[in-house]
Amino acid sequence: MRTSDEICKELNIDINEVMNIYPYGSHIYGNAKPNSDEDYIIVYKRSLLPSGAFKDNAISSKDRFIQGTCYSRGGFIDAVNNYQMSALECIFLPEDKIVKNMFKFKMNKYIEKEFISKTISLASSSWHNAHLSYKDDNYEYVKKNIYHALRILDFGLQIKLNDKIVDYTTTNNLKNEIYNTEIDGKKLVEWDKMFLNKSEELKN
Repeated sequence: MRTSDEICKELNIDINEVMNIYPYGSHIYGNAKPNSDEDYIIVYKRSLLPSGAFKDNAISSKDRFIQGTCYSRGGFIDAVNNYQMSALECIFLPEDKIVKNMFKFKMNKYIEKEFISKTISLASSSWHNAHLSYKDDNYEYVKKNIYHALRILDFGLQIKLNDKIVDYTTTNNLKNEIYNTEIDGKKLVEWDKMFLNKSEELKN
């Protein structure tokens, strides 16, 4: 695991401004490849980022191997309270996986109906992108968005049942199946059925 100093240096961030650094993505899910880049979610101490925003997407190191998404403190709290899955993935990480952890953020508000609605809406956005990519014959993005959508629903189910994400690896076999399958209209219909079934499972 990289240190917080190493990550901040690579991303040209003042470490003294940073409160928490969470690893994110394939290295946490357990399906990273040797050439997979490293993704981090970085929470600043201040209420606004140096850019004046609550969130800055996709800053990267010079070689683009290290990717960062930055939140202000308030922006991250807002993401947690609005059930953004990427933020929830961070707060449920085991402490030994967190690079820097000056403050323990928690999901202080949980309204099940609202949580389910926002989780399905987020997953549906990725699912819609998968269908748009299919129309454009961009099958790599079809697979990527299908996997994202189903992973979001799976993590949502874990939170609903356990009040946290207990296993970040549960969709790895599914990802392998998706990425090793030739996508056509018939296969897309099968994935649609799986998406609808998982959505119904989360609702019920």
